[in-house]
Amino acid sequence: MSTLPISPPLTRRRTSARQFFFAPIVLRRYNERTAQKFQVGAASHKVAGLAAGVRSQAHASVVVSSPIVTASNGPRWFKGFMCRDERLACAYLPAISLRGLNRIFAAFAYLAFAMRHVRPGDGVVFYNFFPEYVPVATFLRWRLGRDKVVMDLEDGPRDDERDLRGVMNRLSLRMMTRVCSPRAIVVSRQLADVMHIDEACVVNGVSPETMHQRGSFGRPVTFLYGGSIETSTGLDLFCAGLRELARARPELAPQVRFVVTGFGGGAQLNALSAELAQAGFSLDVRQDIGPDEYRRILASADVGLSLKMPASAFNATTFPSKVIELASLGLLVLTTDISDISLLFDDTSAAILRSADAPTLASWIADIATTPEHYARIAEAGQHRIVERCSRRAVGARLVEFLGVAAVP
Repeated sequence: MSTLPISPPLTRRRTSARQFFFAPIVLRRYNERTAQKFQVGAASHKVAGLAAGVRSQAHASVVVSSPIVTASNGPRWFKGFMCRDERLACAYLPAISLRGLNRIFAAFAYLAFAMRHVRPGDGVVFYNFFPEYVPVATFLRWRLGRDKVVMDLEDGPRDDERDLRGVMNRLSLRMMTRVCSPRAIVVSRQLADVMHIDEACVVNGVSPETMHQRGSFGRPVTFLYGGSIETSTGLDLFCAGLRELARARPELAPQVRFVVTGFGGGAQLNALSAELAQAGFSLDVRQDIGPDEYRRILASADVGLSLKMPASAFNATTFPSKVIELASLGLLVLTTDISDISLLFDDTSAAILRSADAPTLASWIADIATTPEHYARIAEAGQHRIVERCSRRAVGARLVEFLGVAAVP
């Protein structure tokens, strides 16, 4: 395996400790460097926000990624490199796009990086509990001590996953729990309770410091639905809700527009788009896009949908972190009531579906479309609340205290 060229800021000797964030993510610079359009999703934004939060408190932080590149239709091999991405020091490790083998390769890449660049006194945060972390986490417990090796838990174990992936995830979580600190960063208070974590730092998500002033909603009002799209994340609810809207409120067709990004459910969504078009409603399915185009779509949207189903086994152990991104950018959050949603938002700062059914969703969409000025004010209140509670500086201060990070002179 080739070695990763490391720039001077990471290799020079310092008396202070650094905080490393290990995560299989992609940020904007990686796509530019590799000429790809890999997804830059909520996980990438959160890890970047965590590292930036620590950095905002004058502490050194480095993002270390063995990016998942299995979506590549071209190269099978991706070289590692060091760069500044979102003003953060990022070490992108070599990666391969062969499914299955990519995780084995990543395990050796993480281990080789840690052996060369993580020294006593540093700290490491692992984003979730992927199997490729186990060798490097075991090594780092020996080098750093258990208290300096911390997990950032985004999901809990799922007993309903009976396939090989589910078995491997449960096994890796068990092994990571044994070598990592009993303390953990968690995505929600609910997850900390489910996993019986007594000492937890709850980070629902991370927002930018500054607020984008969006003003009034557009005409028509644009609703954005994205992320991983499947039944548990609201695909059936979304489709049924739009059909109910078209049936009950056909006069609203000129006042609303729907855009779908993310991945999954393509055939069902395209069929729905054709069906709604006959009633005059616009549903634009834009799933084959890169990060730049997604940002443009996000900037033009007024309402962001988060439709994770309360009864889903998966959603009982996680939190829809994308609501932080949506609210921080000034979109109205239209969300189901799961996890910590009611601890973050109320009816003055978001549109919360107390019942996750098609008539309720259609009713909310209709109300937003007919009184956009009212909901624009709610969106603004939600933006203020999230930036105040989840800004990089606020999260960084909590993390520095929780992790016990040493100051950079």
